[in-house]
Amino acid sequence: MTININIISGFLGVGKTTLLRKIIPNIKGKVVLIENEFGDIGIDGDLIDSELPIREIYSGCICCTLVHDFKKAIEELAIKYKPDHILIEPSGVGSLSDITKICKKIRETSNIDIKINNLITIVDIKGFNNYIEDFGGFYLDQIENANIIFLSHLGGVGNRELEEVVSKIRLNNKEAFILKEDWYSYNGEKIIEMLNDIKKSPVQFKGKYSLETANKVFSSFSIDNPRTFKEKEIKDTLNDLIDLDYGLVLRAKGILNLDNNKVIHFDFTPQHYDWEYIEKTSETKVIVIGSDLKNEKISRCFQ
Repeated sequence: MTININIISGFLGVGKTTLLRKIIPNIKGKVVLIENEFGDIGIDGDLIDSELPIREIYSGCICCTLVHDFKKAIEELAIKYKPDHILIEPSGVGSLSDITKICKKIRETSNIDIKINNLITIVDIKGFNNYIEDFGGFYLDQIENANIIFLSHLGGVGNRELEEVVSKIRLNNKEAFILKEDWYSYNGEKIIEMLNDIKKSPVQFKGKYSLETANKVFSSFSIDNPRTFKEKEIKDTLNDLIDLDYGLVLRAKGILNLDNNKVIHFDFTPQHYDWEYIEKTSETKVIVIGSDLKNEKISRCFQ
């Protein structure tokens, strides 16, 4: 039996977990998930259907520092669950070319019959130009090696700006299917139908930039059991993280208790942030990813 590998890639905070939450209940067959968190705690796994077999891999990227753990996760999940599909959500700073290369090597050197199916990269249209300028190699690797590209955070973006970004993406990937529509408004069933109907370009390894490992460029800071917040504090706290006095915060996410006995999940990038109520969870936690982070100052926001 062939196991389909589907990788949901994209830079920090583009909406990878949102896409997974939509499509997982609508995929036919048995599904398992590998979640890779660059930081030393996991957030996204808590937001996925708890009945789904999930392997969470922390403290680095499965493309470089955690290659052994990644290979082991694929092999163990394949043997134990015999799934039809393995979904992989890499770290936002992971190299898609390297992850693809590792999957191909597993296929060639093991008895596990895997096939790389969808290489989806989600591009934050509002952060595109900044990320290209600041993190060119890391960012472009995910775009160049995708065979499907979704655009996220289209609210308030005009057609001219949209087409400018699409044109720049095309300079780096001429073959990928690019979805220009706002998939956030689609239900999972429609997205799966669309993925099945897309005529995808063959998966090809397109080379790799000469990149440092992600942990030499980015750092993370985690907080266990953050303080209880008042609801009106959330917006101000997330606004504060834009200030460079905290370092360059590229991504923050977490689960927080409110003083009204509710629990929220929040997402932050420099371009946008939001939060939502979620079911109560046993753990509250925060993870912050960026460059030159001022950990003590960040800690005072949450403790």
